Amino acid sequence: MSFLPDLTISSFSYDLPDDRIAVYPAKPRDSAKLLVYQEGRIQDSVVSNLGAYLQESDCWVANNTQVIPARLWFQTEGGAIVQVFLLKSLGDDWTCWEALVGNRKRFKAESVLRSENAQGDFISVQWEDREQNRVILQSNRSSIHDALELFGRIPLPPYIKRSDSSSDKDDYQTLFAKHKGAVAAPTASLHFTPELRERLISHGLDELELTLHVGAGTFKPVSQENLREHDMHAETFVITQSLIEGLLRRGRGVIALGTTSMRVLESLYYLACRLKQDPHSSLFVASDDPYKPNWPPMSTREALDFLLQICQDRGGELKGETQIFIVPGFEFRLVDRLMTNFHQPQSTLLVLISAFIGHAWTEVYSHAMAHEYRFLSYGDASLLCREKKIEW
Repeated sequence: MSFLPDLTISSFSYDLPDDRIAVYPAKPRDSAKLLVYQEGRIQDSVVSNLGAYLQESDCWVANNTQVIPARLWFQTEGGAIVQVFLLKSLGDDWTCWEALVGNRKRFKAESVLRSENAQGDFISVQWEDREQNRVILQSNRSSIHDALELFGRIPLPPYIKRSDSSSDKDDYQTLFAKHKGAVAAPTASLHFTPELRERLISHGLDELELTLHVGAGTFKPVSQENLREHDMHAETFVITQSLIEGLLRRGRGVIALGTTSMRVLESLYYLACRLKQDPHSSLFVASDDPYKPNWPPMSTREALDFLLQICQDRGGELKGETQIFIVPGFEFRLVDRLMTNFHQPQSTLLVLISAFIGHAWTEVYSHAMAHEYRFLSYGDASLLCREKKIEW
């Protein structure tokens, strides 16, 4: 039984012509347009002017995941090309992966495929479990991380209809990137430059960080009309003691840089509920947890205080997974404002936007379309402000 509200994906649609999908990012990054929606009004601005819409009491939360070169190409003995798209590491040494394999019929169960360069460096792949789409990587480099940097390619989203170029290695990486593991960028943060970051900090805003390793599931289309039947993807996150302390210190004015940051932030309350109910529970937030009745009664502050204690007891950080599905009817516990790009029609991210600002999303997207905003990962940005302030 799912506790998700009864909603249809066709309610979250709009016309997105191909020529409105950004193929390359704005240069410099913070020259991108910024649509600001607050108090029911829309303003047109640029990202470099973001500070004009924020206050000294605010803090922003960035996702510090680092995109890995997750696409690999191999050639079979018969000359067929096999693409291996790494989705999720299944171990700390990065040898075992869940993967999507293109031309998989040419990649036989017993095969070992290998790519090698002129210097004798190589990376090889073989099936660990063909039915479960699990592969094993091996290399003579010092680590698989190192081998991927040498042989892998940046995994541009499927709607960017071009091959990746050398510039994408920098363009598709945020300046917050620290921890390797994402196969898609947290794209709102792509607009940040060192200069913009310093200006915001100098104005008194706090910068907080979390880690969510963005998976290919973020692009997974919704194939079922009723959202209750959608299999929401799960992603690995890491939160630290310093993040929770920073949130408690500010208490208001939390700005999520991107939907990935929002998903983790809004998972924290339900993570605390699960652990309060069962201290031995896994660190996992299910898609319909926010809609279940009978959670332990807690305010947002009480939930964060509880998580802080657990985090301290477990060495200063917590690692888990979230499958949270934010849809209309969701009660926001932490995020007042969201900086995000413009998302695909009938996507779970557009559903999230609707949950955050209500039916006003249609006005926002119509304005963006009429005023030549660029859409999706390399496109322009929006700053969306909720009218209803969160009670802690």
